[in-house]
Order: sequence, then C-alpha cells, then structure tokens
Amino acid sequence: MLQVAVQRKLPRYPIQLPLLYRAKLPTLTNNVGAGWTRDLSESGACVELAERLQSKALLILRLRTDRGPIQAEAQVVWVGEPAPLSGGTPHGLTFTLVAPDQSRALRDLLLPLSMAPHAGVRLPVDLPIRCQPKNPPGVALQGRTGDMSRGGLLLLLPEALSPGTALEATLHTAAGPLSVAGVIVWAEPPERRRYGRSIRHGMQFTSLDWSISLYLGLLLAELG
Repeated sequence: MLQVAVQRKLPRYPIQLPLLYRAKLPTLTNNVGAGWTRDLSESGACVELAERLQSKALLILRLRTDRGPIQAEAQVVWVGEPAPLSGGTPHGLTFTLVAPDQSRALRDLLLPLSMAPHAGVRLPVDLPIRCQPKNPPGVALQGRTGDMSRGGLLLLLPEALSPGTALEATLHTAAGPLSVAGVIVWAEPPERRRYGRSIRHGMQFTSLDWSISLYLGLLLAELG
C-alpha cells in the first residue's frame, strides 16, 4: 500500500545519484529524462536535469543506488537557473507518494550519510574500457570498469599505471563509445596484486561537461 510522503523539514545530505524521470500527467512530456541528484532527504531532493520543467509538475522518479533502485512520485516546487559549471538546470522536488518499502530503502541509504559529512556512492558497472595514457604517453590498455560515480570510476587493468597519469578513457557501451578524460589517483599496491588478476586503479574525471555527465547518468540509471 502506498503512503503519502510526510511533509516536514528533514536534513538533506549531499549525494549524487543518477535518476530517470517521466511526467505523471500526459499534458507534459511522456519521454523519459535523466539527471543527477545534488542532495537528498526523506522528503525531497535537489536535482539537475537537462530540461527546464514547469513548477508544480508531477513526476515519477527512479533513483539508482548501490543497493538497488528507489522509486517515488514527486512534485517540482522550484526551478533555478542552469549551473555555470555543470550545465544542468536545478529543480527542487518534494516527494508526494512513496511505497513503504521504498521509504525504508531511502532511510537505509541516508543513514550512513548522517554519519559522514561527505559520502560518495559508487555504483557497480561492468563495461569494457580502453585507456590511453597521455601524461606520460604510453601504450593503450584494454580493461574493464568495476564501479562508477559522477566523479570517477574503478579501473581494472592488466598493467599498473602510476598515480598522476592522465588518461583518455573510452567506455564501450550498448549505445556506442563514450570518451572521458581523467587521471589515476591511486593504484593497487604491489603486495596486494595477484598473478593473472587485473590491477585495480582509481580514476578521477578531470573534464566532464554536462552532455557527458548526463550521458553517464542515463547509462548508470538504465544499467540499474
């Protein structure tokens, strides 16, 4: 049985999750859109979307988390101006209808964030990737992703790259290749590596415009 979300002032936590949305009413658009959350609470969220929605528009949301999708209905309560850096248009949403199991899933997601001022969420994703070292230049490596967020990803590569190595990485997705620039920020230490097993690396995105960020959000949300 669905329950109406309680409207009360609750703490919001900075968390970036990919989302899919569609209009609840056919008077708007029936197409599915994608975006990212900026912050999230039990009663609502601030999200970045590609299109500018009307105030009071009713939406059906699907957030992808590392514990599975969370679905809810929401209403747009305010619309801001596009962010100069990210390019997305901010929207304030209040949840209007949440199923009890989805409400519990939301609380479970937010609980760890109440204990850490900045908590990122990495979403598992297994895709082939080609990494071309740029600084210093090197031979391209074929590998796979282990997880991904809006800020970076986990690389599984056959050879070790040094922290600080700049990369041009090409993700091979069902919709086609997607190239992103990044830098290696950590590599699995030698004592933890195993013969015949890929070496884990952390890659941070260095230049991610809104179109690529939106593509990644759509990719992650759909994979979930």
